[in-house]
Amino acid sequence: MATQDDNNAFSVNFRTTPMDSTGVAHILEHTTLCGSQKFPVRDPFMKMLNRSLSTFMNAMTGPDYTLYPFSTCNEQDYYNLMSVYLDSVFKPLLREQDFLQEGWRLEHDDLADNQTPLVIKGVVFNEMKGAYANAQSLFGQQLLNNLYPSHTYSNSSGGFPLDIPQLTWENLKKFHAEHYHPSNARFLSYGNLPLENHLAKIDSEYLSKFEFLELDTSVPKESRWSEARRVDVTCAPDPMNPDPVKQSTVAVSYLMADVTDTNHSFALQVVCELLTGGPGSPFYKSLIEPGFGSNFSPVSGYEDHTKETNFTIGLQNIKQEDTDQILQVIDDTIDKVIEEGFDADKIEAVLHSYELSLKHKSANFGMNLIMSMTPFWNHTENPLNFLEVNNTVTWFKEQLAKDPKFLQDLVKQYLKENKHKLVQTMNPVENYSELEQKQFDELEQKLRENLSEGDKEVIHAKCLELQKMQDDKEDASCLPTLKVADISSDYLGTVLDQTMICNTPVQVSAQPTNEVSYFRAMIDTSTLPADLKPYLPIFTSVLTKMGAAHLNYADLDTAVELRTGGLAASCHVQEDQDNLNKYVEAVLLSSHCLDRNIDSMFDLWANIFSDAHWQDNNRLSQLLKMSATNTLNGIASSGHRYAMASAASTLNPASGLSETFSGMSHVQLLSKLSQGDVSDLVKKLKMIATLVLNKNRMKCALNTSNTDGLMKGTEGFLNKIGGEYQNFSWGVKFDTEFSSKTDDQFKPSSNQQHYVTPFPINYTSLSIPTVNYTHPDYAPLRVLAAVLSSKFLHPEIREKGGAYGGGAMAGGGTFTFYSYRDPKNLETFSVYRKSGEWALENNYEQKDVDEAILRVFQSLDAPITPGYKGLRYFLSGISDDVFASHRVSIKDVKVADLKVVADKYLLDPAVSGKAMIGGLQQGLEDMGWKVHNQ
Repeated sequence: MATQDDNNAFSVNFRTTPMDSTGVAHILEHTTLCGSQKFPVRDPFMKMLNRSLSTFMNAMTGPDYTLYPFSTCNEQDYYNLMSVYLDSVFKPLLREQDFLQEGWRLEHDDLADNQTPLVIKGVVFNEMKGAYANAQSLFGQQLLNNLYPSHTYSNSSGGFPLDIPQLTWENLKKFHAEHYHPSNARFLSYGNLPLENHLAKIDSEYLSKFEFLELDTSVPKESRWSEARRVDVTCAPDPMNPDPVKQSTVAVSYLMADVTDTNHSFALQVVCELLTGGPGSPFYKSLIEPGFGSNFSPVSGYEDHTKETNFTIGLQNIKQEDTDQILQVIDDTIDKVIEEGFDADKIEAVLHSYELSLKHKSANFGMNLIMSMTPFWNHTENPLNFLEVNNTVTWFKEQLAKDPKFLQDLVKQYLKENKHKLVQTMNPVENYSELEQKQFDELEQKLRENLSEGDKEVIHAKCLELQKMQDDKEDASCLPTLKVADISSDYLGTVLDQTMICNTPVQVSAQPTNEVSYFRAMIDTSTLPADLKPYLPIFTSVLTKMGAAHLNYADLDTAVELRTGGLAASCHVQEDQDNLNKYVEAVLLSSHCLDRNIDSMFDLWANIFSDAHWQDNNRLSQLLKMSATNTLNGIASSGHRYAMASAASTLNPASGLSETFSGMSHVQLLSKLSQGDVSDLVKKLKMIATLVLNKNRMKCALNTSNTDGLMKGTEGFLNKIGGEYQNFSWGVKFDTEFSSKTDDQFKPSSNQQHYVTPFPINYTSLSIPTVNYTHPDYAPLRVLAAVLSSKFLHPEIREKGGAYGGGAMAGGGTFTFYSYRDPKNLETFSVYRKSGEWALENNYEQKDVDEAILRVFQSLDAPITPGYKGLRYFLSGISDDVFASHRVSIKDVKVADLKVVADKYLLDPAVSGKAMIGGLQQGLEDMGWKVHNQ
C-alpha cells in the first residue's frame, strides 16, 4: 500500500491451522524468534528491540493465522528488521533448547537439587495458565471451540495448559515445515518506501531459494447445524466479584457470513452494533437496564477473525437461576427488532462513526490496517476488496434505500431463523481451583511415573544445558543495528499559539487534520476537598453518559455518536518537571468531530456542563456495575500496571494520587460502590460537578486545519458555561507568578501490598524513589532501565524464571521493576534486588548502552499524528526546548553514568514500595506485608 506516510510497516503472515490444543502454532511463533541461520543468536527478536527505532515490533498467533509485523520511520531500520523477520520465519534454527524454554519442559523444582520433584515449566505454558485463569477469556475460547466444532477452530491455537505437554519438539518442526513455506505466506507492506526494493530483497534472499509446494491449509466451511446446541461449562468463584450471588455468565452465539463477503460482513457489523452499541440499543434496554447482569460479557459483539463470522450476545455476573429467563428475553428482543426495526438516527450515527474513523488518523495507521486486513486476506485471493470501503458503504446505503426492511430481514435470517446457534453458560464451582490443580498434579505425576533413572538423568542434563545457554554471554554482532549517530540531535518542535478566549488560556495548533477538529480542556482539581477526590474517576467515567438537558442518556449517546468521535473525560495527574513535590491534578476533557459538526460538539459539552442528569440513580447504578465489571476483567491482562502503581504509591505525591485514581484502591472503591445504594454518591458527584464544571480553572487545546471555525466554536462554548478564569499557574509555565499545588509535607515511605486474586500466576513490582524530569540523573536512569530490562531482567525473569515478561521503567520520579504472568512470587524480588549489583559490575559495555539508548528513542521519537501535536506541553508543561535538551542528554549517556545512578539509587534504597497481585501467599503478614483479601 503506497502512501505518503513515512511510518513504514511490513508483515509476513502464514495461515496456521493446528488440529489440536497443544499450542503448536503459538509455541512455534515464540521459537522461530529464538535464532535463525543468518542470525544464530539466542532471541534475536528481543535483541532487535534494542538495535532499532521501530514504532512497532511483535508477533501474534490468531485462531488460524500467525503474523510477524513491524513498523519504523527509518529506511535502514526497515530493511534490518525485514532481514531478521524473514530469516526467522523461513530459516529458523528451532533448537531443542528453545523449544524447552519457550514451550514446556520437565525440570527439577530446584535445578541445583536433583532430588526435588520434576515439575512442568515453560514460557508459553505459564502464559496460557495466566491467560485462561481469567474466566471470561476461557469462556470465550470455549465458545469459539463449541461454535466451530469440525476443524481448526475446535482447538485453542494458543494452547490449553493441560494439553501443551503433549507437544513434542519433532511435531513443532513438522508444523513449521507444513505451514511456514513461501507457498503459504502472505506479505504486506505499507508506506512511502519503494515496493521494488522490498520485492527484490524478498525474492533474492528467500523466495527464489524455495520450490512451490501444493500446501492445503485451507479452512473448510462449518457444516451448518439442523438445531441449536447448548453447552454448560464451569469456572472458579471470583473472590473479587463484588456480588457473590451473581457469578454466572450466559452467551448466545450465531454463525454468520463468510468473512470474504465484504458487503454482507459490513451490513452484519452495522446490525450487531445497532443491537448492542450504547444505552439506546435493544439488548441494552432488555438485558442491562432490568439488572439481569452487570454488563455484556467480553465475548459479545460481531467477530470477524475467523473464516465465517459470528455474533454473540453474552451477559456476565448473572444469577444462575435467571439463565432461562435471560434466554427468553434475548429471543423476545430479536422478535421486537424484526417487527419495529431500528431508529434512523441510530443507523446514521453508526455510519457517521465509521466515516469519522476513516478520517481520524491513528499514530500507526499502516500497522492497524495490516492487522485488520489479516483475517480477511487469510481466506481470499484478492485483499484489495477489503480496502474498497466506499463501495461497500455505497452498496449498504443502496440496499437501505431499496428496502426499508433490509436490516430487519438480516436479523430475521441470521438470528431468528439461524439453526447454527450455540447457548453456552458458565457457572462457578466451589472447588474448581482445587480440581484444576489436581489435574496439573496428576499430569506431572503421569509424565514422571514412566521415567527410568536414565531418562531423569537425560532430562536433568538438558535442563543444565539450557541454563548454561541462558547464562552464556553471546556475541550478537551478526545482528544488524542502527547507531546512536543515526539519531538526529536536532528536534523539530510544534508551532503553538498561546492565546486567550473569554479570558481562558487556549493553545492553538494549526495542523493538517483531514477535516477533523480536536478539542481538549483541562480543569484543575487541586482545590477540591480531599474527601471528594477518590470519587473523581467515577465522576469522569459517568460524566458524559448520564444524559443532559433535554436528552436522556440513550438520546445523548446517539447524539454524541451522530456528531462526534465521542466525548471523553478522565483524571490527569502530572508531576512537575523541576520538583517532585509539585504536581498538576486535573480533569481532562477530550473530543473530536468532523469540521462540519463543531457547533454540535460544543452544544453537547455545554449541555453536560449546565444540566447533567445526576438525579438518575438507576442509570448511575448501571454504569457503576458496568465499570466495576470491565475493570475487574482487565486486571488479568494489566496486572503488572496495577502492581507498579501500588508499589510507587507512597514514594511521591503524584504517584499516590495516580494510584487513588486508577490503581487497586480505585478497583476496591468501585467494587464496593457498585453493590450499594447510590444516593450518597449522587450527592458527592453533584458537589464535584458544581466545583469543577466551570471555567474558573480551565485551559483548552485546539488542533485543527480549521482554526477560525474551532476557535469560534470554543468561544461559544466558553460563553455558555459559568465561571471566570482565576489567574493561577498550571505548573506548566503558563503564569510565572503563581505556583501549582505543592506538597512540601510529603515524606516518601515504604509499603508492601499483596492483593489476592484467583490467578495461578503473579504480577510483582518493586519501586524506588528517584528524581524529577530536568535532573541530570533522569536521562541515565531511563537508559539504565532499558539496559537492565534486556540484559538482566529478561534473561532472569523470563528465560530462567518462566514468566511471560519482566523489566524496569524509569519515570515519574520512580524506578520501577515489574514481572508479568510470573510463576514465581517472592523469588522475583531477589532478582530486582540484584539489579543494582549487576549494573555496577562489568556486565555491559558502551555498545549495550547505545542499544538501550535506541530503545528509549523508540518512545521518545514515536510518530505523533496532527491531532495530537503540542499535547506534551499542554499536559505536562515540558516545552520543546526542554524536551530537545532531554533528547540530547539521552544520546550522551555513557557506561560510567549508569554506574553512578545504579550506585546512588538502586543499591540499598532507604525507602521502597513492593506489590504483588496473585494467589494468596501464606506468611506475608508476618513479614510486614498488608494483605488485601477481597
